[in-house]
Amino acid sequence: MIPLLSVIVATLAAGTVLTFLAGSRARWVALATTIVFLAEVAALFAAFPGWPGYNSALVPGFADGESYSWISIAWMHVNYTVGVDGISLVLILLTAVLQLATVVYSWEEQKRPAAYFGLVLLTCFGCFGVFIALDVLLFFLFWEAVLIPMFFLIGYWGGPQRRYAALKFFVYTHVASIVMLVGMLALVFYSGAASFDFSAIYASARGLSSVLQSFMFLALFFGFGVKFPIVPFHTWLPDAHVEAPTGGSVLLAGLLLKLGAYGLIRWAVELLPSGLHTMQPVLYVVAFVSIIWGSVLSLSQRDMKRLVAYSSINHMGIVLLAIALDSSLGLLAAVLLMFAHGIVSALLFMASGSVHHTFGTRDIPAVGGITPTTPTLSTLIMVGSLASLGLPALISFPAEFTALPHGNRQYTEDLVAVDLGAGMVDGQAPVGVAVVRDAQVCAVLHDRALQHPEMGRPIAVVDVEPVGLGPDDVDLGARCAEGLRRHLRGGTVRGIDDDLESLEPVGKAAKQMRDIAGAAVLQ
Repeated sequence: MIPLLSVIVATLAAGTVLTFLAGSRARWVALATTIVFLAEVAALFAAFPGWPGYNSALVPGFADGESYSWISIAWMHVNYTVGVDGISLVLILLTAVLQLATVVYSWEEQKRPAAYFGLVLLTCFGCFGVFIALDVLLFFLFWEAVLIPMFFLIGYWGGPQRRYAALKFFVYTHVASIVMLVGMLALVFYSGAASFDFSAIYASARGLSSVLQSFMFLALFFGFGVKFPIVPFHTWLPDAHVEAPTGGSVLLAGLLLKLGAYGLIRWAVELLPSGLHTMQPVLYVVAFVSIIWGSVLSLSQRDMKRLVAYSSINHMGIVLLAIALDSSLGLLAAVLLMFAHGIVSALLFMASGSVHHTFGTRDIPAVGGITPTTPTLSTLIMVGSLASLGLPALISFPAEFTALPHGNRQYTEDLVAVDLGAGMVDGQAPVGVAVVRDAQVCAVLHDRALQHPEMGRPIAVVDVEPVGLGPDDVDLGARCAEGLRRHLRGGTVRGIDDDLESLEPVGKAAKQMRDIAGAAVLQ
């Protein structure tokens, strides 16, 4: 039997190294690696036999399992143990899809392309490792491997505040990782497990007292929750998203946030059932607060990227709500919603990046209504916002329809009564607020960005990336502005015609734009 998971690990590792060394051809190497990765994931899906069930020791089984001894000393036994089940398989598919989307979208990246595409592949490599690792130390190594490339993607290719955002991202997530590691090591040693393997811990952790399980669950919840992120440990996310390059934002929202949810399911929910039962009210309250807080803050944003970032907090709150249900239906909803949010958030962040490249800004009131000039881009934004809303027949609907009503029925007694109007009281509050806030965020994008009256923008804007401006073009802009000012005061603008003609071919276009702007002002 071919060790398919190890083959995929080797493919990604070799492709990442070759991409770093490929120089100007790095994008082609990254694309070839991604295509091979997709083919291997397809083979993994084709060979997946379904969930193997429990073994004779009542430990859940994994398909394509591999285990090799790695570190063996008197008090610690660490193995290279990997495997997949239905949860990890869906997220592996998401990783492959978003890796391809990021490579293709970033194809024209000119700033050190070898390093950029190498870091993109290294991020996806780390995410894949997290989803297949079934040993505590192996899981932690892959987990930390994701932080380093994302730190450099934000810090070098990001916006004006990139260093601040990168440092904030690293500090928040690394501190959370330390707490997570302490909780996982405590779980291993207090349970008396024979090794760091998931199966050994699963069999031993059931004997832990409810108090111990609760404290360990709380430590793991904090460690994984910062990556969700949960309120109030969410403040790193908007800054990281706004400053990151578009490809980095796609990976950050589409994959890195899912690591927190996956880790909570795999290493806390499955291993500490009594701890989950004790902490359920806490999880439910945190999920509800995250849903509301993320939605409310989304509505107050002018920056399109920041709006999508805050909406991610809202959707990951629904994922946490589904996990807190402690049922097979809840886990199904959580996994479906993670996959759906990964696709939808990637689409919206790529659309936000395209808006910035086309119009020179992501400020929603500034771009006005972009539908007449960029119909294709507007359609993509509309589809993404409706999918984020959970419109029936789109990708998010099955997951949200499963999570929200099921959570309402099961945990009505755990909620404080909240009167939000007729037909929306007591346990119906989180369902109603989540749906209404999603609808409002969708309306913000539709009304302000797509259909808002044009706010004096040049009518010649087209749905392509703008040409970069040089020093002569900047000087030309200043001359045009001065000419327009004199024209409005009763003077003339004919004095700058010679300057315009001397900058062919920019001159004629600039003169036309001057005349358009003057006519618009006089109207």
